[in-house]
Amino acid sequence: MNAVTGLTTRAPRLRYDVQGPRERLREGGPAHPTFVLAHALGCDLTMWDALAHHLAEHGRVVRYNQRGHGGSEAPIGVYTLAELADDASRLIDELAQGPVVWVGLSMGGMVGQELALRHPGKVRALVLANTTSGYPQEAQAGWSQRIASIAQGGLVAIVDGALQRWFHAGFHARQPQTVAHWRARVLSCDAAGYIACCQAIAGVDTTDRLPGIAVPALVIAGALDQGTPPEMARVIAQGIPGARLVVLPEASHLSVLEQPLAFRSAVDDWLQHALPA
Repeated sequence: MNAVTGLTTRAPRLRYDVQGPRERLREGGPAHPTFVLAHALGCDLTMWDALAHHLAEHGRVVRYNQRGHGGSEAPIGVYTLAELADDASRLIDELAQGPVVWVGLSMGGMVGQELALRHPGKVRALVLANTTSGYPQEAQAGWSQRIASIAQGGLVAIVDGALQRWFHAGFHARQPQTVAHWRARVLSCDAAGYIACCQAIAGVDTTDRLPGIAVPALVIAGALDQGTPPEMARVIAQGIPGARLVVLPEASHLSVLEQPLAFRSAVDDWLQHALPA
């Protein structure tokens, strides 16, 4: 299936990929849903390759690289999730046809929450995977330590610890080439942009505002996820009215890579109820 790639026109310019049908109904509404897929910290849009190919059979799929990742611009300074959500809003204005189904994992899920709250007209439904609506104080201290480690030793100082959280030991043993691929992806990030994204993530604080999200939501957790454990997913699912929670077994933080078929099945089943024909 052919894909269109490019950079958004407004700063910060973000690298994107669009695939899938573009037809519209005569009445002017979209004939197919548009999905926007947002990646985790240290990753890029290729983490969605398999799911994007599947979803493109049913609608348009927009993937993009967030600030400091995969060739997207990395403005100097501290980032906030509000700014990252505004980036997403501009991307939707430029590339999408009407409100979108947002699929975000980890940082992408945090951006999705903020997007739905700041720009509710841009979001039709939400998939929030392996993410959180807030960190306890000790976890925020961990983010500060990670930032200090990068400032002193570069991304190589934190990459192996990240990979231990991303994938469980069995996956490391079975798919060392995949782990090596994502290690290289982390190291290819803009270090200053990565730090700025860490600062945005450390400040995530949507828990008390979650009841204001008024679209269907699927919350996915990995049973083995140490970074955003299922307890954090339950907080989100309980906060968003009518949200569905799915906990994937044998999945750590990057559940869409460890359990791609189970992740896809959870999304497909939910979409049948969230977006009735």
